[in-house]
Amino acid sequence: MTRYRPATKIVLKILECIDRNQSRGRAIKTHIIQCSNLKAASADRYLDMLRDAGYILERHEQWGERQITAYELTPLGRERYEWFRKINAELFEQSGWGDE
Repeated sequence: MTRYRPATKIVLKILECIDRNQSRGRAIKTHIIQCSNLKAASADRYLDMLRDAGYILERHEQWGERQITAYELTPLGRERYEWFRKINAELFEQSGWGDE
């Protein structure tokens, strides 16, 4: 039986990936997709949602001949990241569902 991740866990993972990579100056879209274990189309939908909600900022940069998309957390995004961590702990880790 296939078990799907709840949206809150996916959002938490994306925000966590951005937070972790932001210490290096930027979180590149490719790294977020790999870190959060999402397909590109799903990642695009979540990243658009988080950008529209004001949780993340998106910027386009040149990297040699290529253009890359990088993300960073806004102050609101950092606050919500902490909320999602608490929600995840309450709903999934304490109930034993966090082992997925």
